[in-house]
Amino acid sequence: MTDSVLLLLMLLLHMLSSLWANARPLPPEASRMQQRAWLILKALPLALAIGALLLSQSLSTALLGFILVLCSQLLVERQRLIRPQSFFSTALFSQLLPVLILVGLWSAATGNWPQLADALARLLQPDALILALPTLFLLHPTSTLIAQILTPWLNHSDLQDEQSLKQAGRLIGFLERLLIFAFVVMGQWSAIGFLLAAKSIMRFNDTRSAKRPVSEYVLLGTLLSFGFSIAAGLVARTLLGA
Repeated sequence: MTDSVLLLLMLLLHMLSSLWANARPLPPEASRMQQRAWLILKALPLALAIGALLLSQSLSTALLGFILVLCSQLLVERQRLIRPQSFFSTALFSQLLPVLILVGLWSAATGNWPQLADALARLLQPDALILALPTLFLLHPTSTLIAQILTPWLNHSDLQDEQSLKQAGRLIGFLERLLIFAFVVMGQWSAIGFLLAAKSIMRFNDTRSAKRPVSEYVLLGTLLSFGFSIAAGLVARTLLGA
């Protein structure tokens, strides 16, 4: 088994374990004994599978991998039980942290630390940073700027009566700007038109029955979001020499 195949299998097992864990949540009324059994049932299969894979390296590596994965999975699942999970905490503790542990374990088992260091070094290259900085700009500062620009219209009674899912508009704006930025960097201008048409269709029923201030507010927010994203994409393309 090659080193790359070993890493891919470890990550595949982690993904399958996450799917299984989410498909069988613990009932809220479960007792403490049931919680402990649930934690072990979630963590043990992945630890055993990772340990079995690492037997191709050595027995000591397999035992170390089994213990490390078991302990980390128990801690992750325990945190999911005792604390309310937000999107970012779930992504960090349920996905990013276990993946980092598996990659570190793989590097230690196969001696691929230099390759891992090279991969991390490539993330700090100018081209990667040119893409990372506009992406971060489109997430937080841009949303604040758009909110500030739209502030004079927020006090309108028609807008205050609008009902929407909590934080849904914010997340839609994030995804919208990231997609447009990616399309501009790749030079896929037709995809931007497709995204605008798709959003118009989804909002058609709302804006058709809404009063004029609501429609104008939605249009203004959309144009601002698209404008910031296209500008960031053009800057990135220029710096990348595309």
